[in-house]
Amino acid sequence: MGLYQRQKEYFEKAYSTGEHGWPTVGPTPFVLRALPRIKAAAAPGRGRILDLGCGEGRHALACARAGFDAVGLDYQPRAIRKARAFARKLKIRRGVRFMVGDAFRLPFPPDRFDGIIDYGCLHHVKIGDTRRYFDSVLPRLKPGGYFILSCFSTRFKHHPGEKRRRNWLVHRGHYDRFFRKRDFKTLFGKQFDILKLEEKGDGLYVFWHVLMRKR
Repeated sequence: MGLYQRQKEYFEKAYSTGEHGWPTVGPTPFVLRALPRIKAAAAPGRGRILDLGCGEGRHALACARAGFDAVGLDYQPRAIRKARAFARKLKIRRGVRFMVGDAFRLPFPPDRFDGIIDYGCLHHVKIGDTRRYFDSVLPRLKPGGYFILSCFSTRFKHHPGEKRRRNWLVHRGHYDRFFRKRDFKTLFGKQFDILKLEEKGDGLYVFWHVLMRKR
């Protein structure tokens, strides 16, 4: 069984039990602060946003409430069912749809979205597959569109005293990659202007939140 298949099974179990540790409701303030900027740059109308690896849909739902047409995509059917249930509970009937899909094979035409949100997808992509991720995801963002990224900092730890000698590991059946501040310019600098970088932590869990604009 390959690593990505084991990882998929890990997330299937996580969504089944709900014992996973990441937020399920309420958008991250970093995302909320970025939405007016995306709205102002979008063509007249509602503007389109893709929430990649949307989980239970907290960011896609926030985008719909902010007046966007949002697509929440995740490869876990259970996550998509939960996202749709949250939408019904919040009585959000317009501006959002949820679908099962693969980040490596996105079913959208080029230049489709004014914004793409990746809160927790890239840091589960193996380093050797970074180009596959870029080739699938980045062409779907319009020139001048915004990319909002959240990923593990090198300061992130799964447990106290965790030690690593490299910027990735396989933990409980899933792949985790850890990023330094300079990595974002190295990875994205040829195509994007990096507008904001925030390193935020809650105890052991430390993340980079990044706002970029595509040239």
